[in-house]
Amino acid sequence: MKTFISKQNLILFGIILAFSFLNINLNAQEKSSGANIEKIWENIYSQDFISAKKLVQKELQSSNSESLQLLSLMEICLNGLERYKQADESRRKILSVWEKNHKKAYLEENYPLNLATWTRMAVVTPNILVLGAEYYLPYPVNSKKEGFYYHKFTAYNRYSKRAVKFFKLENSPNTEKEYRLFEISEEGEAKLVKNYGNALPDFRDEMKDVLKYLNL
Repeated sequence: MKTFISKQNLILFGIILAFSFLNINLNAQEKSSGANIEKIWENIYSQDFISAKKLVQKELQSSNSESLQLLSLMEICLNGLERYKQADESRRKILSVWEKNHKKAYLEENYPLNLATWTRMAVVTPNILVLGAEYYLPYPVNSKKEGFYYHKFTAYNRYSKRAVKFFKLENSPNTEKEYRLFEISEEGEAKLVKNYGNALPDFRDEMKDVLKYLNL
């Protein structure tokens, strides 16, 4: 199944691709040690989630325990360690902090795209890094809010650090009110990856489907 993304969404897609994956969807005003954050990512790239988690815990204790950036990194580490119950608890905390500290401004600014998601998973392969993110609130597919995006996945070339593949989970009249995962090209063309029917799929299952689609 193929469809096409509106010009507005294509522009938004281009903005997403322009972001470095070291600065994905984070509030620029949050204060953290840049060197330590870089070290955390180095450990994640090495799939050393234990060391990364220890550094995240240290940062949370010494700086801001409600930093969305650090809480996102914690969830990435917990998912990497397959501690899914703890990862889900981390997700709930992230949503609680966002609801308390950021939701009002986010809505007042009319859904700014760069603040719309947080990263939940990072899957590292020799050549490709796949990041999975969830929208704090389902993101409208158009100004009429006729449907919504729920999750997105981006595959990066680890050497060029450029996005090479992009995926979104959509539920809208265009998907017959079913949850469908699409690969979206730079031209705005959407190719169906998987149809999940009427139930919102588990985020980790979606990541598995993306990896399978990419032959990773």
